[in-house]
Amino acid sequence: MDWTALSGVLRIRAQELLGTDLAQVRFTDIGLTWSLSAVVLLIGLATLARLWGLARIHHRQHSGHRIEPRFRRGALGRTLYHLPKVLLGLALAIMLVAMADPYLASTEEVAGEMESRIRVDLVDTSLSMSWELPGTGRSRAEVAREAHLEFLEMRRAKNDRVALWLFSSFPYMVDDFVIDDELYFFQVLDAPYAIVRILAAQSGTPIDKMFVPPDKVRIVEREGNTNIVRALQSVVRHFDRDVALLGRGATPNRAVLIVTDADVDEIPEAEFVQLAQRNIVPYMIFINAADGRPARAGRGAARQPANNTQGLIDMIRAFGGDYFDVADADGLARAYEAIDNAETVPVELAHRAVRVPIYARFLLISMALLAVGIPAGFLAELLWGTNP
Repeated sequence: MDWTALSGVLRIRAQELLGTDLAQVRFTDIGLTWSLSAVVLLIGLATLARLWGLARIHHRQHSGHRIEPRFRRGALGRTLYHLPKVLLGLALAIMLVAMADPYLASTEEVAGEMESRIRVDLVDTSLSMSWELPGTGRSRAEVAREAHLEFLEMRRAKNDRVALWLFSSFPYMVDDFVIDDELYFFQVLDAPYAIVRILAAQSGTPIDKMFVPPDKVRIVEREGNTNIVRALQSVVRHFDRDVALLGRGATPNRAVLIVTDADVDEIPEAEFVQLAQRNIVPYMIFINAADGRPARAGRGAARQPANNTQGLIDMIRAFGGDYFDVADADGLARAYEAIDNAETVPVELAHRAVRVPIYARFLLISMALLAVGIPAGFLAELLWGTNP
């Protein structure tokens, strides 16, 4: 082993750890560390109780003879004997911190321009997305989210400049345009599956038809419908503000990706015209679930959203876009290729949010302490473990 290289790596990691502003550290899973710390504490308390409360076999306090001071373990010996235990305890504590996946959120300043494809992802979070996709035992929203995340993985490192919008009865912007793939991936991953007024039998849908976990639901008054008209109007205004911010003379080619089951209240024909006037091509990741709709109570059952579904698909195709069914194995690949074929747009990159993982700084220091503490413990036991 090249001990020089190893010591150099450890020295650099130690300097990074000492230079880390602990006030800025965030943790991905701090709950795991607290749980493991509680387990370690219980084991430690049980060990102390066993040592203090139970008699030791084959052990006695003294031999009955006076031991000369020069044969006793002095203060230095006791310190060196217990030092490896301190090192091992410190290594365990640092390892527990590393298991919480600490990271720093920083901003990387970048000068110049880059070629990017501009897109808005418009995700349906209406009540119908919480229903089961027939034959899967999962909600339409969960299947749609997995397809969306798979699409983002395919688009990684393609310099997409993307904004995330959610819509039910009303649209909600999660974040403005970003180029950071990892940041955007986690924004989509953490977004709710459904934004509804109430997710219960009062909505006209039986409770046993709901397949959305509670932490993925947002209860908002007057929500639950699929108003894509209002959502596309907001998206158009968002694109207009972005063009004014970029200050480009020519209108760039852009796209809007709609993730939905297409169970819309109204066909947004006027909004598609506005998108076409701005060179914005609509695409749709379609959750084909026409036969899996739970029965609705009351007069609302007279509405036939299946006709609107086909109408929305025809409207998207009429304006140069297309839809990609997640039931089709090649659907996402075709969506990827369609957006990849769009022309790139020069974008001035002023800053980018960066998530910097720093668990390695803690983990390597912990490993170094173990590498020193374990052999030192054996040596201390040989030299000072047997004490008259």
